[in-house]
Amino acid sequence: MKITLIIIALGFSFVTQASEGGFKLGFVDLQKTLQGVEAGKTAKSTLEKEVTAKRTGLEKQQQLLQKEAEEFEKKAGLMNESAKTQKQQELQKKFAELQKTAAESQMELQKRERELTKPIIDEIRSVVEGLGREKGLTLVLEKNEGAVLYAQSGEDLTDAVIERFNSKSKSKKK
Repeated sequence: MKITLIIIALGFSFVTQASEGGFKLGFVDLQKTLQGVEAGKTAKSTLEKEVTAKRTGLEKQQQLLQKEAEEFEKKAGLMNESAKTQKQQELQKKFAELQKTAAESQMELQKRERELTKPIIDEIRSVVEGLGREKGLTLVLEKNEGAVLYAQSGEDLTDAVIERFNSKSKSKKK
């Protein structure tokens, strides 16, 4: 019940501010910003290199295993049942290990992406906060899939965030 009252009070507060002209809305496309800032481009490039290296390694392992399976198929008719069963189990185990390695690689890459982008996103958020204060905005929303369905009068800060982030990064390097 208290939560409902708080939500109603906040809603009333926003409506009151909006009717008085005090409610100003802005939004930022964080994905576009992350892809637009120099640090984000560098992180993406680094991650792409790591993805390519992992993919190449997994593809080589898969090709070797595929060759081994093809050789087994050719020789299977000449093998006794015991040897054939043992080789099949060995191949199944290797395929399972390859699948496990691929899944682990995927998880590692996702973790690495978070490691590379989190500090950038944190800095982007501080830039957004500064721009929001500067422009006297009441609320800045993230514009991504499903987060903003309609924004008529909202001010898109994405380009300003990219510009400020990049100039801030350049001044830090000097």
